[in-house]
Amino acid sequence: MGNEKYFDENVVMYDKYRPKYVAELYSDIIEYADIGKNSNLLEIGCGTGNATLPFVKTGAKVTAVELGENLAEYTKQKLSKRDNFKIVNVKFEDYCTDEKYDLIFAATAFHWIKPEYAYARCKELLTPNGVLATFWNTPRISRDNTELYFEIQALYAEYLPDSKEESASLTESKWYVSRCNRLSRYFETYGYADCLFKLYQGKRTFHADDYIGLLHTYSDHMALCEEKRKVFFDKIRSAIQKYGQIDLVDTIDLHIGRK
Repeated sequence: MGNEKYFDENVVMYDKYRPKYVAELYSDIIEYADIGKNSNLLEIGCGTGNATLPFVKTGAKVTAVELGENLAEYTKQKLSKRDNFKIVNVKFEDYCTDEKYDLIFAATAFHWIKPEYAYARCKELLTPNGVLATFWNTPRISRDNTELYFEIQALYAEYLPDSKEESASLTESKWYVSRCNRLSRYFETYGYADCLFKLYQGKRTFHADDYIGLLHTYSDHMALCEEKRKVFFDKIRSAIQKYGQIDLVDTIDLHIGRK
């Protein structure tokens, strides 16, 4: 286990502060895959179940595979009253089953698995015409408050330069366009049909302490040594407190295809 271990160490914060995505995303996937009560679904890397519940609510049978022991137990308890849900505490690479699935989905989790295994294995596990849906959320600090934006960017340049944002808007930035194109190509390379790509946007507002709570769920932030991380977080907290709040713009990219 690499940086993903930090998710398992911050279960409550992860559940509280991570985004729940947007309703339109779930509706589009459910409609595309024609999901109903008789459907069989598999989620890869469910975390605390933030993206799980909308699919469980369809009445379909949902199995979630989660590597983190604490995350798996938390989500098991969280959805314990849902008799159409079960969770398996195992790496996806070690998940053995004879079942076939009408939909396999992963919410900001698929990148932890080597693509040459992930896409091929999912195709094996899908029913004829079954669907693979992968989606990621990329949050960025709103530029509506330019002074706060640039103050925090200066802190990132000092403490975590690899996470410093490009000057271009997200959907125009070279790394984001390249990443989305690469993800879409994987679907084509591994023989998925009717491939679609779609973007969604949302917005969240945080006060200083809640924003620091969110940063505790970012693996690259938590990988900093404790002393450096504390100074970094304290400076971000002080910057936000000067303005009262900070806004995040969420951009979600959906990649979806059919066996």
